[in-house]
Amino acid sequence: MIRTFGRMLRRYALAVAAGVLALMIAILAAFGGIVAYYADKYQENVRYSAEQIARALVRGEDGYHLDGENTQEEWLYGYEWAMLLDEQGNVVWRYDLPPQLDRTYTVTDVASFTRWYLDDYPVFCWITENGLLVLGRTPGTMFRYSFYSYTELFRGIYRGIVPTLLAVVALIVAGCMVFSWRGAKALTSVANGLDTLAAGGAVQLPATGFTAEVARKLNQTSALLQRQNTIIARRDAARTDWIAGVSHDIRTPLSLIFGYAEQLEHDPAVPAAQQAKAGAIRVQGQTIRRLIEDLNLTSKLQYNAQPLRLKTVRAGELLRRAVTDFCNSGYGEACSLDFDLAPDAEALTLRADEGLLGRAFSNLLGNSARHNPGCEIAVHARREASELVVIVTDNGSGYPPAVLSVLEGNPQPDPAPHVLGLHIVVQIIQAHGGRVEFGNNEPHGARTVIRLPLEAEES
Repeated sequence: MIRTFGRMLRRYALAVAAGVLALMIAILAAFGGIVAYYADKYQENVRYSAEQIARALVRGEDGYHLDGENTQEEWLYGYEWAMLLDEQGNVVWRYDLPPQLDRTYTVTDVASFTRWYLDDYPVFCWITENGLLVLGRTPGTMFRYSFYSYTELFRGIYRGIVPTLLAVVALIVAGCMVFSWRGAKALTSVANGLDTLAAGGAVQLPATGFTAEVARKLNQTSALLQRQNTIIARRDAARTDWIAGVSHDIRTPLSLIFGYAEQLEHDPAVPAAQQAKAGAIRVQGQTIRRLIEDLNLTSKLQYNAQPLRLKTVRAGELLRRAVTDFCNSGYGEACSLDFDLAPDAEALTLRADEGLLGRAFSNLLGNSARHNPGCEIAVHARREASELVVIVTDNGSGYPPAVLSVLEGNPQPDPAPHVLGLHIVVQIIQAHGGRVEFGNNEPHGARTVIRLPLEAEES
């Protein structure tokens, strides 16, 4: 979680730096574009510069005129007027010169308009051998501003512009790093709180800074989870204690029922019909005892209270013992069973609790026999990669859709189907690192596939 926030902050800092750099480049590009646009526009408005016009202005017998390479209008395209002043400030040549400007100019006048404006006309001047050429532009189209400064100032600006830019970039980076550090400090606290919550612990984060709202929500969530965990723990403890108490208290009554039922079942003085009823009482008592044992076992498996006595177990021996125990039980007498152990699975070894795995296979085979009296059951075992695959099928009515839905983890319908025995199968197989797949055969019958991992040397 902390690494995630760290990556997020680094990306944020880099994004900010890249954004500032991109903004600076965009501003410079926009400035350059504006300058280029208006420079082109200016070039389009004025065809010839003051220097070019000054060179084209020559003196003839009848006075001054522009040479014949272009017409006078072409030479002065873009200018409002033009005039040439001699050394005494007299106008000796003019073009469209406004009447108010057709006068003699003093040295003061010349010094003024060469730096500023001439009656609001922006002017361009060029010194020629015949005098001073003055070209006027339209008022309001240009501005002029003369200034002076010290040479050393420009040298200092030139020498300091690169360090100044570097300092600005350094300040931007430092600002990003400071903000990132403060953000990382606040988010680290939130990240630690999330890790603690994920581990099931309680958190109480300081609700300050820009993460205050998140911290308050986490504190509320933590308090709610702690209350819920306390309620669940009490409920689970009560359930476990109740099951353990029932399992303990029912042993003595069941032992008496088994003893009396077995005596009546084998007493020659008791009529045959009564002996059969006594036998039925004994069988139902065994069912009750199995259900109580299943309840106790599933409760222990659910809360990891059932220790696994793991040891190396041969798959062939384990499966043969499970099949033999089933055949010797009362259920096995009413059903036929086909056992097929592939040669490549005979010597495979598992790291398993032999008793628990035997209980899983016993529950699975007993489920087929109880719900499908007289059915044919088949057990096939083989190796697939690093797993022992055991497939149990029967030709009975198959698993009802409600049972399959519950076994797949879907919400239980009302009324809920009885799947305690199969649920224990799933718990035991999962406790050994395996998995169970429930389904139906076509056209009828149930099919269960159990996959168990082999010992490391077998894989």
